[in-house]
Amino acid sequence: MNFKRLFPLSLLVLIACSVKAKPDSTKIKMGRVLVVSSSLAAVLGGSYLYVENSWWSDKQIPFHFDDGADLSYALNVDKVGHFMGGLEAADFFSSSMKWAGMNERKSLWYGAAFGSGLQLAIEMKDAYAPYWGFSKWDLALGSAGSFWPVAQYYNDDLKAINFKFSYYKQSNIYWDLDKQRGKETNKYAWQDDYPNQTYWVTFDVNHFVETCCWPDWLNVAVGFGIDDTQYLNASNTKTGGNNEWYIALDYDVPKLLKKWNSPAGKKVKHWLNYFHFPAPTIRISPKLELYPLFL
Repeated sequence: MNFKRLFPLSLLVLIACSVKAKPDSTKIKMGRVLVVSSSLAAVLGGSYLYVENSWWSDKQIPFHFDDGADLSYALNVDKVGHFMGGLEAADFFSSSMKWAGMNERKSLWYGAAFGSGLQLAIEMKDAYAPYWGFSKWDLALGSAGSFWPVAQYYNDDLKAINFKFSYYKQSNIYWDLDKQRGKETNKYAWQDDYPNQTYWVTFDVNHFVETCCWPDWLNVAVGFGIDDTQYLNASNTKTGGNNEWYIALDYDVPKLLKKWNSPAGKKVKHWLNYFHFPAPTIRISPKLELYPLFL
Protein backbone atom coordinates (compact mmCIF):
# COMPACT_ATOMS: atom_id res chain seq x y z
CA MET A 1 0.00 0.00 0.00
CA ASN A 2 1.21 3.53 -0.75
CA PHE A 3 1.98 6.14 1.93
CA LYS A 4 0.24 8.79 -0.18
CA ARG A 5 -3.17 7.53 0.95
CA LEU A 6 -2.37 8.49 4.54
CA PHE A 7 -1.28 12.09 4.03
CA PRO A 8 -3.94 14.23 2.30
CA LEU A 9 -4.60 16.08 5.57
CA SER A 10 -1.28 15.50 7.34
CA LEU A 11 0.46 17.80 4.87
CA LEU A 12 -1.84 20.71 5.73
CA VAL A 13 -1.78 20.17 9.49
CA LEU A 14 1.95 19.66 9.86
CA ILE A 15 2.92 22.43 7.45
CA ALA A 16 0.70 24.75 9.45
CA CYS A 17 2.71 23.86 12.54
CA SER A 18 6.12 23.91 10.90
CA VAL A 19 5.53 27.31 9.25
CA LYS A 20 5.68 28.69 12.78
CA ALA A 21 8.93 26.92 13.57
CA LYS A 22 11.63 29.16 15.01
CA PRO A 23 15.25 28.10 15.57
CA ASP A 24 15.68 30.45 18.55
CA SER A 25 15.40 27.79 21.24
CA THR A 26 16.11 24.13 21.79
CA LYS A 27 14.00 23.90 24.96
CA ILE A 28 11.10 21.48 24.60
CA LYS A 29 7.77 23.31 24.78
CA MET A 30 5.29 20.81 26.17
CA GLY A 31 2.31 22.85 24.99
CA ARG A 32 3.53 22.54 21.40
CA VAL A 33 4.29 18.85 21.88
CA LEU A 34 0.66 18.42 22.93
CA VAL A 35 -0.54 20.32 19.86
CA VAL A 36 1.61 18.17 17.54
CA SER A 37 0.62 14.92 19.24
CA SER A 38 -3.11 15.63 19.28
CA SER A 39 -3.13 16.91 15.69
CA LEU A 40 -1.15 13.94 14.47
CA ALA A 41 -3.37 11.50 16.35
CA ALA A 42 -6.50 13.08 14.87
CA VAL A 43 -5.16 13.07 11.32
CA LEU A 44 -3.79 9.52 11.45
CA GLY A 45 -6.92 8.28 13.17
CA GLY A 46 -9.17 9.79 10.51
CA SER A 47 -6.89 8.53 7.74
CA TYR A 48 -6.90 5.05 9.25
CA LEU A 49 -10.71 4.92 9.31
CA TYR A 50 -10.83 6.05 5.68
CA VAL A 51 -8.27 3.51 4.53
CA GLU A 52 -9.83 0.76 6.65
CA ASN A 53 -13.07 1.21 4.71
CA SER A 54 -11.52 1.64 1.26
CA TRP A 55 -8.27 -0.34 1.14
CA TRP A 56 -8.64 -2.97 3.90
CA SER A 57 -12.41 -3.50 3.69
CA ASP A 58 -12.20 -7.09 2.43
CA LYS A 59 -12.47 -9.99 4.86
CA GLN A 60 -9.14 -10.60 6.56
CA ILE A 61 -7.13 -13.77 6.08
CA PRO A 62 -4.23 -15.16 8.16
CA PHE A 63 -0.91 -13.29 8.20
CA HIS A 64 0.99 -13.80 4.95
CA PHE A 65 3.82 -12.24 2.98
CA ASP A 66 3.38 -10.75 -0.45
CA ASP A 67 3.86 -13.39 -3.16
CA GLY A 68 6.04 -11.16 -5.32
CA ALA A 69 3.29 -9.49 -7.35
CA ASP A 70 4.22 -6.13 -5.83
CA LEU A 71 7.50 -6.26 -7.76
CA SER A 72 5.68 -6.37 -11.11
CA TYR A 73 2.36 -4.56 -10.93
CA ALA A 74 3.97 -1.11 -11.20
CA LEU A 75 7.49 -2.20 -12.24
CA ASN A 76 8.85 -0.87 -8.93
CA VAL A 77 7.70 2.71 -9.45
CA ASP A 78 5.59 2.19 -6.34
CA LYS A 79 8.75 1.29 -4.43
CA VAL A 80 10.19 4.73 -5.14
CA GLY A 81 6.82 6.06 -3.99
CA HIS A 82 7.32 4.25 -0.68
CA PHE A 83 10.78 5.81 -0.36
CA MET A 84 9.28 9.25 -0.95
CA GLY A 85 6.47 8.51 1.49
CA GLY A 86 8.94 7.56 4.21
CA LEU A 87 11.02 10.65 3.48
CA GLU A 88 8.04 13.00 3.68
CA ALA A 89 6.61 11.32 6.79
CA ALA A 90 9.94 11.71 8.56
CA ASP A 91 10.24 15.32 7.42
CA PHE A 92 6.70 16.16 8.59
CA PHE A 93 7.33 14.69 12.02
CA SER A 94 10.84 16.09 12.54
CA SER A 95 9.70 19.57 11.44
CA SER A 96 6.91 19.43 13.98
CA MET A 97 9.31 18.32 16.70
CA LYS A 98 11.63 21.21 15.86
CA TRP A 99 8.65 23.55 16.15
CA ALA A 100 8.08 22.04 19.60
CA GLY A 101 11.64 22.94 20.60
CA MET A 102 13.60 19.75 19.92
CA ASN A 103 17.11 20.14 18.47
CA GLU A 104 17.73 19.21 14.86
CA ARG A 105 19.72 16.01 15.36
CA LYS A 106 17.26 14.48 17.80
CA SER A 107 14.22 15.56 15.77
CA LEU A 108 15.64 13.89 12.64
CA TRP A 109 16.12 10.60 14.49
CA TYR A 110 12.60 10.81 15.90
CA GLY A 111 11.31 11.52 12.40
CA ALA A 112 13.13 8.47 11.03
CA ALA A 113 11.61 6.29 13.74
CA PHE A 114 8.15 7.69 13.06
CA GLY A 115 8.35 7.15 9.30
CA SER A 116 9.64 3.59 9.68
CA GLY A 117 7.05 2.78 12.32
CA LEU A 118 4.27 4.07 10.13
CA GLN A 119 5.45 1.92 7.23
CA LEU A 120 5.63 -1.12 9.52
CA ALA A 121 2.07 -0.49 10.72
CA ILE A 122 0.84 -0.32 7.11
CA GLU A 123 2.58 -3.54 6.18
CA MET A 124 1.13 -5.30 9.23
CA LYS A 125 -2.35 -4.38 8.02
CA ASP A 126 -1.51 -5.44 4.46
CA ALA A 127 -0.35 -8.79 5.85
CA TYR A 128 -3.95 -9.73 6.66
CA ALA A 129 -5.48 -8.37 3.44
CA PRO A 130 -6.45 -11.03 0.85
CA TYR A 131 -5.12 -9.16 -2.17
CA TRP A 132 -1.93 -7.85 -0.63
CA GLY A 133 0.48 -9.20 1.96
CA PHE A 134 3.41 -8.05 4.08
CA SER A 135 5.94 -6.61 1.62
CA LYS A 136 9.54 -6.69 2.81
CA TRP A 137 10.52 -4.41 -0.08
CA ASP A 138 7.89 -1.81 0.80
CA LEU A 139 9.07 -1.78 4.41
CA ALA A 140 12.75 -1.58 3.40
CA LEU A 141 12.28 1.25 0.90
CA GLY A 142 9.91 3.21 3.12
CA SER A 143 12.35 2.94 6.03
CA ALA A 144 15.27 3.94 3.80
CA GLY A 145 13.38 7.09 2.85
CA SER A 146 12.66 7.80 6.52
CA PHE A 147 16.38 7.68 7.33
CA TRP A 148 17.49 9.76 4.33
CA PRO A 149 17.30 13.10 6.24
CA VAL A 150 19.45 11.55 8.98
CA ALA A 151 22.03 10.48 6.39
CA GLN A 152 22.01 13.99 4.91
CA TYR A 153 22.62 15.47 8.35
CA TYR A 154 25.88 13.53 8.68
CA ASN A 155 27.08 13.78 5.04
CA ASP A 156 27.38 17.05 3.11
CA ASP A 157 27.48 15.31 -0.27
CA LEU A 158 24.08 13.74 0.39
CA LYS A 159 22.63 17.19 1.11
CA ALA A 160 23.22 17.94 -2.58
CA ILE A 161 21.01 14.99 -3.60
CA ASN A 162 17.25 15.26 -3.22
CA PHE A 163 14.11 13.44 -4.29
CA LYS A 164 11.06 14.88 -6.01
CA PHE A 165 7.72 13.91 -7.48
CA SER A 166 5.67 15.03 -10.48
CA TYR A 167 2.22 14.10 -11.76
CA TYR A 168 0.51 14.93 -15.02
CA LYS A 169 -2.46 12.99 -16.36
CA GLN A 170 -1.49 11.93 -19.88
CA SER A 171 -3.17 8.50 -19.95
CA ASN A 172 -6.34 6.83 -18.63
CA ILE A 173 -4.84 3.33 -18.53
CA TYR A 174 -5.08 3.11 -14.72
CA TRP A 175 -8.83 3.71 -14.81
CA ASP A 176 -9.31 1.57 -17.93
CA LEU A 177 -7.67 -1.46 -16.32
CA ASP A 178 -9.72 -1.03 -13.16
CA LYS A 179 -12.86 -0.90 -15.29
CA GLN A 180 -11.85 -4.15 -16.97
CA ARG A 181 -11.69 -5.66 -13.49
CA GLY A 182 -15.22 -4.48 -12.83
CA LYS A 183 -14.05 -1.81 -10.44
CA GLU A 184 -15.14 1.83 -10.59
CA THR A 185 -12.31 4.08 -9.44
CA ASN A 186 -12.71 7.71 -8.49
CA LYS A 187 -11.43 9.92 -11.31
CA TYR A 188 -9.37 11.87 -8.79
CA ALA A 189 -7.63 8.77 -7.36
CA TRP A 190 -4.16 9.84 -8.46
CA GLN A 191 -2.23 8.16 -5.67
CA ASP A 192 -2.00 4.75 -7.39
CA ASP A 193 -1.99 6.10 -10.95
CA TYR A 194 1.65 5.20 -11.55
CA PRO A 195 1.69 5.63 -15.37
CA ASN A 196 1.15 9.37 -14.83
CA GLN A 197 3.66 9.72 -11.99
CA THR A 198 7.39 10.34 -12.27
CA TYR A 199 9.92 10.24 -9.45
CA TRP A 200 13.12 12.23 -9.62
CA VAL A 201 16.52 12.28 -7.95
CA THR A 202 18.16 15.68 -8.29
CA PHE A 203 21.82 16.69 -8.12
CA ASP A 204 23.24 20.09 -7.18
CA VAL A 205 25.64 20.64 -10.08
CA ASN A 206 27.68 23.33 -8.33
CA HIS A 207 28.33 21.06 -5.38
CA PHE A 208 29.85 18.27 -7.44
CA VAL A 209 31.47 20.24 -10.30
CA GLU A 210 33.37 23.52 -10.27
CA THR A 211 31.71 25.84 -12.78
CA CYS A 212 31.98 29.49 -13.66
CA CYS A 213 28.45 30.28 -14.69
CA TRP A 214 25.98 27.51 -13.82
CA PRO A 215 23.06 29.08 -11.87
CA ASP A 216 22.94 27.91 -8.26
CA TRP A 217 19.17 27.31 -8.54
CA LEU A 218 19.45 24.98 -11.57
CA ASN A 219 20.00 21.28 -10.95
CA VAL A 220 20.12 18.11 -13.04
CA ALA A 221 17.57 15.35 -12.38
CA VAL A 222 17.12 11.70 -13.32
CA GLY A 223 13.50 10.58 -13.59
CA PHE A 224 11.90 7.15 -13.25
CA GLY A 225 8.40 6.06 -14.26
CA ILE A 226 6.30 3.52 -16.16
CA ASP A 227 4.55 3.83 -19.53
CA ASP A 228 0.89 3.04 -20.27
CA THR A 229 1.33 -0.31 -22.05
CA GLN A 230 0.41 -2.55 -19.11
CA TYR A 231 -2.47 -5.00 -19.45
CA LEU A 232 -4.30 -7.60 -17.34
CA ASN A 233 -3.26 -11.24 -17.46
CA ALA A 234 -5.55 -14.23 -16.96
CA SER A 235 -5.48 -13.66 -13.21
CA ASN A 236 -6.57 -10.03 -13.60
CA THR A 237 -3.12 -8.89 -12.46
CA LYS A 238 -1.33 -6.01 -14.12
CA THR A 239 1.61 -7.14 -16.21
CA GLY A 240 3.78 -5.89 -19.07
CA GLY A 241 4.71 -2.27 -19.50
CA ASN A 242 8.09 -0.56 -19.69
CA ASN A 243 10.02 1.54 -17.25
CA GLU A 244 10.76 5.06 -18.45
CA TRP A 245 13.99 6.92 -17.69
CA TYR A 246 14.53 10.65 -18.08
CA ILE A 247 17.24 13.27 -17.74
CA ALA A 248 15.98 16.77 -17.06
CA LEU A 249 16.79 20.18 -15.66
CA ASP A 250 15.32 20.90 -12.25
CA TYR A 251 14.75 23.98 -10.12
CA ASP A 252 15.96 24.37 -6.55
CA VAL A 253 12.97 26.35 -5.25
CA PRO A 254 14.62 27.77 -2.08
CA LYS A 255 17.54 29.12 -4.12
CA LEU A 256 15.32 30.29 -6.99
CA LEU A 257 13.16 32.29 -4.57
CA LYS A 258 15.97 33.26 -2.21
CA LYS A 259 14.58 36.77 -1.67
CA TRP A 260 11.45 35.28 -0.09
CA ASN A 261 13.25 34.84 3.19
CA SER A 262 10.57 35.15 5.86
CA PRO A 263 10.06 32.19 8.24
CA ALA A 264 6.82 31.28 6.46
CA GLY A 265 8.46 31.71 3.06
CA LYS A 266 11.31 29.38 3.98
CA LYS A 267 8.90 26.63 5.01
CA VAL A 268 6.68 26.99 1.94
CA LYS A 269 9.76 26.81 -0.30
CA HIS A 270 10.95 23.74 1.56
CA TRP A 271 7.73 21.82 0.89
CA LEU A 272 7.44 23.08 -2.71
CA ASN A 273 10.90 21.66 -3.31
CA TYR A 274 9.42 18.15 -3.12
CA PHE A 275 7.80 18.79 -6.52
CA HIS A 276 9.49 18.67 -9.89
CA PHE A 277 8.17 21.49 -12.09
CA PRO A 278 8.03 21.52 -15.92
CA ALA A 279 11.51 21.67 -17.44
CA PRO A 280 13.39 20.64 -20.60
CA THR A 281 13.67 16.84 -20.54
CA ILE A 282 15.13 13.97 -22.55
CA ARG A 283 13.52 10.56 -22.28
CA ILE A 284 16.28 8.01 -22.79
CA SER A 285 14.25 4.81 -22.39
CA PRO A 286 12.31 2.96 -23.71
CA LYS A 287 12.46 5.38 -26.67
CA LEU A 288 14.59 8.48 -27.09
CA GLU A 289 12.49 11.64 -27.13
CA LEU A 290 13.04 15.33 -26.41
CA TYR A 291 10.46 17.39 -24.51
CA PRO A 292 10.83 21.20 -24.43
CA LEU A 293 8.85 21.02 -21.15
CA PHE A 294 7.96 17.85 -19.29
CA LEU A 295 6.18 17.30 -16.00
